[in-house]
Amino acid sequence: MEEQGFKKQLLKEADLLLLAGKLLAKWKFIMKVTICFVIIGLVMALTSIKEYTSEVMVAPESSNSSFMSGGLGSLASIVGIDMGSMGGDDAIYPLLYPDIIQSLPFLSSLYDVRVRTLDGEVDTTYYYYKKNFQKIPWTAYIKQVPQKAMIWVKGLFTDSKKGGDPSKFDPYNLSEEQMRMIEKLNKSITTFVDKKTNVITVSFTDSDPLVAAMMTDTIMSRLQERITEYRTKKAINDCKYIEKLYNEAKEEYEIAQERYADFVDRNRNVVQERILVEKERLEADKTLKNTLYTQWAQQLLLAKAKVQEFTPAYTTLKPAAVPALPSSMRKLMIIIIYTFMGGMLAVGYVLLKEPVINICNKLFSFIKK
Repeated sequence: MEEQGFKKQLLKEADLLLLAGKLLAKWKFIMKVTICFVIIGLVMALTSIKEYTSEVMVAPESSNSSFMSGGLGSLASIVGIDMGSMGGDDAIYPLLYPDIIQSLPFLSSLYDVRVRTLDGEVDTTYYYYKKNFQKIPWTAYIKQVPQKAMIWVKGLFTDSKKGGDPSKFDPYNLSEEQMRMIEKLNKSITTFVDKKTNVITVSFTDSDPLVAAMMTDTIMSRLQERITEYRTKKAINDCKYIEKLYNEAKEEYEIAQERYADFVDRNRNVVQERILVEKERLEADKTLKNTLYTQWAQQLLLAKAKVQEFTPAYTTLKPAAVPALPSSMRKLMIIIIYTFMGGMLAVGYVLLKEPVINICNKLFSFIKK
């Protein structure tokens, strides 16, 4: 047994020496390939455009009941179940916030945001900034060549969808160019919701750090506006309706007051029974209108309080800030990755060339038989 183990060890060492010999014999080839990839890495690193990512973290107000926020809710959050999203009257809970941001109406509305570059040379809408001023790497132009060629060929046979003003984004009538711009915008936005804490994290990536910060802050602000509008919509409608009834009751009460006062002034010294009955009737009508007016005034106060109650509060844990360091890969790391990739490809080619050729020859000979 010891002799067999010793022989196996010798065979392994011999195989390793054989592989090392192959690599040493082809060291010039390996160096050439590696140097070529180093040059490619240098080109990619020098022509790459820095990207900056701004991030904001917000904790929304919990609308869960006391039962959900008690011990059962805590136990459920441990296993990743959000009890608040399983019940309650609020149909839009934090896990749906990323879907709201990725919706066409929301993304379309972001192109009218006013942005400014860090150097102060550009101050315009995000659409014109994206269209005319944003830096694009040369590799993106190469990637767009096949797509533009297909669009050109397609345009020869079909009429492309054209809109009016290309800077006006109608989510129900978007052109092909606008759809492509929205897809690119969606890739720049990252949204994450913690299932346990419901903390929302929104980040935006751009070649200019100030633009990234401004867009991040705008996205979060508009998301809060959408959620607030949804949660308070019914309460606001109820408040408007009650306010309408309150104004009507107030007007009717004031009219009843004037009628009663006018009747009393005209019949101050009259003691006829008919006059007394009419006075009591007008007084009763005034009292009834006053009661209705007072009740609707109380209902209006309650409705306004309900609007305030349904208005969600947000706690900003991490505000949007202008990033000082780029989030894209550093140039040195790009060179190292390309160097490692070139070396591995060259070594793999040297070691696998003969085995692959032998396998192919065996397959061809087997097929011929």
